[in-house]
Amino acid sequence: MSQPSDNALVRQFRQWVLTQTSSGYKLYVNEKDESVIVVETDYCRGEVTFFPMDIIQLSVLNLVSNRHEFYLHFQMHTLEHAMKLFGEMLESVKELTVRPPVKVLLSCTSGLTTGFFAQKLNESAELLSLNYEFTAVSYGNLYHVAGQYDIILLAPQISYIYEKVQKILPDKKIYKIPPKIFATYDVKSVFTDLEPLICPEKVSHRPHVRQLPLKQQLKPHVQVLTIALIRDNDHFLLASRIYNEHNDITFDEVSIKPKICMEDVCDICDTAFAIYPDIQLVGLSMPGIIDEGRITLPTQGFHESDVLDSLSHKYSRKFILSNDANCIAVGYYASQDKYNSVSFLFQPYIGSTGGVGSIHNGQLIEGYKHVAGEIQYLPIIMGSQDPSLRMTPEGSLTWVAQSLAAIISILGPEMILLSCKLIVEAKALVHEVGRYIPKQYIPEIIQIDNVKDYMMLGQMILCTEAMENR
Repeated sequence: MSQPSDNALVRQFRQWVLTQTSSGYKLYVNEKDESVIVVETDYCRGEVTFFPMDIIQLSVLNLVSNRHEFYLHFQMHTLEHAMKLFGEMLESVKELTVRPPVKVLLSCTSGLTTGFFAQKLNESAELLSLNYEFTAVSYGNLYHVAGQYDIILLAPQISYIYEKVQKILPDKKIYKIPPKIFATYDVKSVFTDLEPLICPEKVSHRPHVRQLPLKQQLKPHVQVLTIALIRDNDHFLLASRIYNEHNDITFDEVSIKPKICMEDVCDICDTAFAIYPDIQLVGLSMPGIIDEGRITLPTQGFHESDVLDSLSHKYSRKFILSNDANCIAVGYYASQDKYNSVSFLFQPYIGSTGGVGSIHNGQLIEGYKHVAGEIQYLPIIMGSQDPSLRMTPEGSLTWVAQSLAAIISILGPEMILLSCKLIVEAKALVHEVGRYIPKQYIPEIIQIDNVKDYMMLGQMILCTEAMENR
């Protein structure tokens, strides 16, 4: 049990939290640990936990799905900021004051026949007071929206892609509607078959920690804090790690929020600096175009934002800002000794154009104003290619193959790394690339799933190299 804080602001915040009662949830102090204030509904458990060094943890666990909807640490500096974060936490709690429905997505070729079936299922669910919500979608949009649903039902006409859907959506429950049930709109049988699928599995908010081998020689260096922004379906993850002077991971944490801003990065820094005050070097990995410390990422509201300057002045520490695809390329390159030139094509979420990170003869290629790898500007992406191609495995095979053909013809890497959820078989991709590039010029293509470990390692290396080159 933590001792009461000597910080008047922390005590004031704690007292204020205890006044935020509502008929929509229970709010009380944990009997077994007075450092924890619980905000609870029948379907979620939120916690405000007070740690030493004025560090506060906010979390919301969805008790239906066993998924953390909200999770972060911050160090108390201002009451206003703490109250704002608690307000964001309460938004997640309020969404779970009633039992969230089991969201079921039906899909067929066009979405028309499943649309009628979904209507019948919703009518029956309401009549029988069953907590289901059914939606129909065409196959072309299945993967793009699947992250918002708990269960996927495939109509008989597309049941042949069952195994492919399982590989692309490994965290979803997938079910093939039997032809007889679909043909007769047998809603009762659907409800019966859904019951075994709705038992949630335990999912931890903790990130997977993997100490990658480092085959690239690095000189001993100061402690490095690395922070990576990663989009995960309808949430954002801000992963953070601290590497000591021998490259060992001594701190590993993740924040989970539905949206992010630079204040979230500052909260990570405050927490890490409180625990490890000797940190002098921080690396931040983000998507977007990064030029002289400015980030351009319109989808998240960054337009040539001078992130580097503001963070450096706020903390009087050295900050390094890097592109996420570049970091992953650097991390992979450093963890192997077979290839001297590699390129990495990264599509972080379904529907995105993604980006490319490349290393040629041991050197990271960033280009003029760091625009190298921004494949969003390729003609095949901008105009000549239908954006809907990036929504399905079949379409992604085409656009990825064309993007790889451009990479091969310009850079000629010895190996290509790929992270694209819609590509499930490298052999088919090689065949498709062969339509544009003679097969003898196509390098080995390797698919990776867990990009976070490579991203964090690569950011650490870029940080240490920047310090050596000062």
